[in-house]
Amino acid sequence: MGLFRRRREETLNEQLLREAGLDPAQALGEQSPVQAPPGPPPFPTGDVHLGRSPRSWDPGPADWDSVATVRAPGLAGDRVEFTTLPNGDVIVEREKGDGDLSPFADAIEQKIAPPYRAIASRQDGDLWGVGAHLIEVAQFALAAGDAVELTMNDGTREVRVDGEPSDAEVPDLARLGERIGDDYCVEAKRIDGDFWDVEVSAL
Repeated sequence: MGLFRRRREETLNEQLLREAGLDPAQALGEQSPVQAPPGPPPFPTGDVHLGRSPRSWDPGPADWDSVATVRAPGLAGDRVEFTTLPNGDVIVEREKGDGDLSPFADAIEQKIAPPYRAIASRQDGDLWGVGAHLIEVAQFALAAGDAVELTMNDGTREVRVDGEPSDAEVPDLARLGERIGDDYCVEAKRIDGDFWDVEVSAL
């Protein structure tokens, strides 16, 4: 695991406003930066070869929320996997080397906002395909384990950590499950530290 934090360069207008003692966000009405419309991809995005969905517990076919083709020179290897947190930080799960993943995240965020899981796969030379799947992220402390499952069924509570029964207390997961009813299953996969990718389903 590694943390990659993107930095957005300050525009000239923002620099002048800041030097004048004004808040650039308020002065500019918190407008999103205008970006030139992207040109057509070298081939249809439906032809991008990415493999399975980022969700490890989803055995079905990939169901990407955003797919793009990106030119990303200077990257080693043929596959990159990463997760973005709600604040935009990028947690790198799989990468050969230590390249700049900003082009992937920037392309994905043309359509969706963090948090999401993403896979990028080299297509040809510096051309990559990248796909992302929206996720829900929860922050809670759990000393051991990388996967936790909480089920509540007919008043019976069961917790499993890494597939084994556990007496761990996970009130944050219980609150997530209670949003959809009395009987539920909450699955959580550790992203990094106290950040978890969670999925809630009714029973």
